[in-house]
Amino acid sequence: MVDILPTSGSFQLVHNRHRKHSGTVEGADSILPATGTAAARREISAWPNYEPTPLAGLPGVAERIRVGGIWYKNEGGRLGVGSFKPLGGGFAVSRIVARQVMQSTGINRLSSINLLNGQFAEDASRVTVTCATDGNHGRAVAWAASRFGCRAVVYMASIVSPFREEAIAAFGAETVRSKGTHEDAARECRADAKKLGWHVVSETENATEPQIALDTLAGYTTLFDEIHSQLPEGPPPTHMFVQAGVGGLAGTAAAYTAQLWGVDRPILVVVEASSADCICRSLLEGEPATVNGELETIMAGLAAGEVSGYAWKLLREGANFGMTIEDDAAVATMRLLADAPYGDQPLVGGESGVAGLAAALLAAGDPITREKLGLDESATILTIGTEGATDPTVYRRIVGRQPKDVVSEGSW
Repeated sequence: MVDILPTSGSFQLVHNRHRKHSGTVEGADSILPATGTAAARREISAWPNYEPTPLAGLPGVAERIRVGGIWYKNEGGRLGVGSFKPLGGGFAVSRIVARQVMQSTGINRLSSINLLNGQFAEDASRVTVTCATDGNHGRAVAWAASRFGCRAVVYMASIVSPFREEAIAAFGAETVRSKGTHEDAARECRADAKKLGWHVVSETENATEPQIALDTLAGYTTLFDEIHSQLPEGPPPTHMFVQAGVGGLAGTAAAYTAQLWGVDRPILVVVEASSADCICRSLLEGEPATVNGELETIMAGLAAGEVSGYAWKLLREGANFGMTIEDDAAVATMRLLADAPYGDQPLVGGESGVAGLAAALLAAGDPITREKLGLDESATILTIGTEGATDPTVYRRIVGRQPKDVVSEGSW
């Protein structure tokens, strides 16, 4: 193996001993009911500038690590926001505004599409949504607020880069800097929301109403619906490596694949930063575990110390394994995608966005893990590039080039 492939390095694999070996995930139908997910996909697909993001094949890398295929769902161009987050947080904001407008006007039914033409602008402007963010989630909430006519206030930790704050403010959101960590920012956000009657947009129980978190997860199913339509006909992928912060996307992956493929669903490996391994610890203990401290990692989107309760209900039975990786694996994978040394198309992946692919490469490069996961020449791996270069300055520092020098502008 050549050095550009992160096939050696420190990682930990955790087997989920609590998983039931069946074709279902208990709780999936109540957390993600078919009527709710269908409504989310119907509304999101009608938003202006919506189009499915690419599902890129990486046959050169697959051949190099001796597996049958690798798919990389590239979310860098999603709705001009740079990550998958508008599908979740964006859809949740649209439903918050719709519910509040229905309450103030007496209208019985209102979709996000009805909000886009400005007909209910005055009522929508009275709504304030808020969140705590390391970048992507706040940017998506700010984007959605600008589209659906409400006010957004976004809290962030002291270490969030100036570029990411500017990107949030560019959508008209107010930004509030905490002097501490992400958890400090989240506490400030919740306290102010409770005092001022704002709506906290979160995929955890920290949302101000349970439906907000459920709408967020429902929005994520659009991504998997796209993947399903983009995969070639035939058997589903054998493996999925999906990165997690609080676990909403990974939990949705567990539920969606179980509902779609049953016992034939892919082996699901949930990937975390080694310094923020709340899900891996939870899988070991069989109940939600908390990680305290600074949670320092360049994979800022994965810096979460506590798993979402809704995600945990899905992952406790739906995840096969948890896996932690170090920052250097993400760095190497970002460079691998940009350099494309094995003939694949060059891709721009952000620090958090490449984590699932980085974990797959590490697992395939370790003989014991490779055998344990069944990563042989017939295996097909699905990964999700959850973000592009959401901070071009950080990307250049890591990769050595600007994103636009890797791929054409607008696709990262």
